[in-house]
Amino acid sequence: MERQEMAERIRRIIADNLDVAVPDVLKEEDRLSEDLNLDSIMVLQLAVYLEESFGVSIPEEEVDPSVFSTVSSLIDFIGTLQEVGAVNG
Repeated sequence: MERQEMAERIRRIIADNLDVAVPDVLKEEDRLSEDLNLDSIMVLQLAVYLEESFGVSIPEEEVDPSVFSTVSSLIDFIGTLQEVGAVNG
């Protein structure tokens, strides 16, 4: 899946499931907390929605601020999980 497609899927997840306004197009440099106004609870909710949408399993110990800092870091993290086969079974 292309990075742009992943960013669009993340945008839809945030727009459809979290009570925040998101731009029509997410840029990879967009910061989840500062630019998109996601708080810590929303980040945990987002992790659950990402697991469902991308078919991956996010280990609890992997949920740290660096992974959820920007759209780009989130795309990289999801890509890594998909590569290593951390899929939901």
